[in-house]
Amino acid sequence: MKVVEKAVMPNGTEIQLEDWRDHNTKEYHDLYGLIIGAYPIAKNTVKHKWIESGDIFRLSICMNQYTGYSNNDVKADFEALKSGEKSLEDLKNYFWNGEKDMWLLGMNIEYKDW
Repeated sequence: MKVVEKAVMPNGTEIQLEDWRDHNTKEYHDLYGLIIGAYPIAKNTVKHKWIESGDIFRLSICMNQYTGYSNNDVKADFEALKSGEKSLEDLKNYFWNGEKDMWLLGMNIEYKDW
């Protein structure tokens, strides 16, 4: 994994663009790609307090060829997050941990005992 660029969103959230393509194999040559690693502050606490409200946690937004979310899309969204054109919530459909990440961000989602 290589960190391509680090930035801070206008709201103070640290983000970084990561390139994970060196983890691909001959058999799975398109499995890994670009990822936005974001480090927002949790609004909610998960079960067993692995992440508590007020803690910084990692949120990953990954390239996914099966959903049509390409490396170019990841790059464009990284730039949009840097400029404030988009928020993390705007990218909810691409969160690696889906609804759990949404819930941690304080989005209106039902708690599912995470």
